[in-house]
Amino acid sequence: MGKTKHEGPMKLNKKPAPKLWASWAPLGLGKVKPKHIRDTMKTAWDNKDNLSYAYRILTQGVCDGCALGVSGLRDQTLAGPHLCTTRLNVLRLNTMPAIEDKWLSADIEQLRKLDSTELRKLGRIPYPLSRKKGERSFSRISWDEALSRIADKIKSIDKRQLAFYLTARGITNEVYYTAAKAARFIGTNNIDNASRICHSPSKTALKRSLGIGASSCSYRDWIGTDVLVFWGSVAANNQPVSTKYMYAAKKAGTKIIMINPYLEPSMEKYWIPSIAESALFGTKITDDVYQVNIGGDIAFMNGVMKHWFEMEREAPGSSIDRAFIEAHTNGFNELKQHIEKQNWKTLEESSGISKDRMKEFAILLARAKTGVFIWSMGLTQHRFATDNISQVANLALLQGFIGRKHCGLMPIRGHSGVQGSGEMGADPFVLPGGDFDEETTARIEKIWGFRIPTWQGDTIGQTIE
Repeated sequence: MGKTKHEGPMKLNKKPAPKLWASWAPLGLGKVKPKHIRDTMKTAWDNKDNLSYAYRILTQGVCDGCALGVSGLRDQTLAGPHLCTTRLNVLRLNTMPAIEDKWLSADIEQLRKLDSTELRKLGRIPYPLSRKKGERSFSRISWDEALSRIADKIKSIDKRQLAFYLTARGITNEVYYTAAKAARFIGTNNIDNASRICHSPSKTALKRSLGIGASSCSYRDWIGTDVLVFWGSVAANNQPVSTKYMYAAKKAGTKIIMINPYLEPSMEKYWIPSIAESALFGTKITDDVYQVNIGGDIAFMNGVMKHWFEMEREAPGSSIDRAFIEAHTNGFNELKQHIEKQNWKTLEESSGISKDRMKEFAILLARAKTGVFIWSMGLTQHRFATDNISQVANLALLQGFIGRKHCGLMPIRGHSGVQGSGEMGADPFVLPGGDFDEETTARIEKIWGFRIPTWQGDTIGQTIE
């Protein structure tokens, strides 16, 4: 057997850290860019009636902006404050006062004239409300009455006709756990959450490929990896704090690649206000962009693998990590046979990427000693989503990008606290700390002190049907 790719003749060409400035236009004049100062001032104005509480949330609370989960203004990875416009934009949801009574007692048609943004601005619902069929407005009821109505309804129905669904941003692990326990205590396994819908293909594919249903690495692994690939993910928009990680990675020499049908402006260049040179000139984020066809990701990945197998025939061990494959994987020969049957014309037409461009990406990964692959709903909200993620995992396995520093597979999440939903059991297919199987069920029943229903719960889609 030939040498592995980490020992062979192909080495990553370590260049000096790239110039990070995106433009000589100061402050991004004429560019599409975040308006940090404007948005910060707007947030202060929106929260002027509750500034002290808003300040406490920002400095003492856990961020409910995205899945990075910054605590206060800091995290465990990078020095300096972490505050993004996404977190500022949702701040008012926590500080707003109760909705005025006049809106609740008014004709329902007045509320129907408002859009979702206008409805949210009215304030928080402070107490239980009731509106029966034919009534034109809401009526306030007590908590006792509200809970009694719910309890009476639950008692009167088959528990297979009862379902729980958790969807709010910022739900904590403790709430997920309590909801999972309450649902099973009441007698139903129909419990689901918004996170499972977003990334259930990731969990299924990763569980099948790696044996774990979550990320195999952390954000620390971004900084120092040779190549960082964002697949169907616009982290600069959805997880803005992540741009500081990208900035640190680029300063360490990392190449950042974007694979997306749309050339996202925020992933090309970004302005980070807490970093002097970036705040003035902007930061160039991506080194290269592959604009695949919508639904063409698998064809693109197949093309990359096809190049690797062709390169292997010429120089064994130069394009894939044979030592890792032989020690830690199975199904290699089947995958190789499947890929070699593919023809270039179909792969190019399906992916929207030329054979030569696929080869550029194949060589980049083959020469890299480390790599982190990141994806979001561009790959998961898809008819063949699980297959998408399985092929991403295959790319990483062929290169040995698993189980080492600066390597890994990472489904990036949009809301804070979402990873805990499955781990805490707020999912029809899992229980806290394990799958919905006999061993986990016995363990949890012993902890909880009651029997768990044995039938398989439904997802929210099945529940609605």
